[in-house]
Amino acid sequence: MISEKAAAWGWAFQNRGNHLAAQTSTHLYLWPSDPLRPFVAHYTFCLGSGFASAAQEFSPLTILPDASGCLTFTLRGDGLDGVLYGPSSRAVQVQNDLGVCPLRFFVEFRPGGLSAFSRIPLWELEDQILPLADGEQGLDQLVRDCWRAAEDLDGFVEAVDEGLCARLRSGHSFTGLLARFLDGRQSPEALAAETGYSSRHLTRLFRERCGLSPKRLQRIVRINTAAMLMQRSAGLSLTRLAQELDYFDQAHFIHDFRAVCGVTPGAYQARLSDFYNEPLKF
Repeated sequence: MISEKAAAWGWAFQNRGNHLAAQTSTHLYLWPSDPLRPFVAHYTFCLGSGFASAAQEFSPLTILPDASGCLTFTLRGDGLDGVLYGPSSRAVQVQNDLGVCPLRFFVEFRPGGLSAFSRIPLWELEDQILPLADGEQGLDQLVRDCWRAAEDLDGFVEAVDEGLCARLRSGHSFTGLLARFLDGRQSPEALAAETGYSSRHLTRLFRERCGLSPKRLQRIVRINTAAMLMQRSAGLSLTRLAQELDYFDQAHFIHDFRAVCGVTPGAYQARLSDFYNEPLKF
């Protein structure tokens, strides 16, 4: 069983299915199969020893919102505990227990991707955290069954991927619309004109399928772009960054950044290691 190998720290991911996107000392980032890529950004293994002491203290890590949602599974004994995270619109602080946490597996959705597997309107799940069995029992059972049946991590990932493909809901005309919006090719007004939807109906559609209105989603995407650019270039001029992101002025940029991240761009830039923003969703 995988759990025995994980406990003994004796397994390895061999990438038999060519899923590997990136790897660090603590993480494996894995691509989904092609049919899932419009909906699932990636899978992630967080490779911890599981041997944190009761007295050990962890530094806080602030997770930036990505308006997407994810499924998180933590190894407990011989099985997995599943948690559903709805689309996030505000930053949250967690304990940075990388390296000593139990093994964790994540299914990281793209914005709107969770709606391809769930009948729950995503506006009901905005910033919600709940046991997966309470929200989507079928998804919880799927991943648990894959874990019990697989003989190694490669087999587990393949089984989860195949299971998600089988659970894809039909009727995803919204997906192309959302992709053009996220690429910055069309404004909410242009989307309404193209589809013939009223602004009110378009907002209702976005809230149902993404959890957020077009304008709120657009703001989160822009701020995540800003955060990624600051991570890549520590000395980046904030004035120039605001201009590149088409803000009217730096004051509007600072306002949006603080609303999404809880701190100013300058404070974020000064403490980059205290924050995490999702690198593969946008």
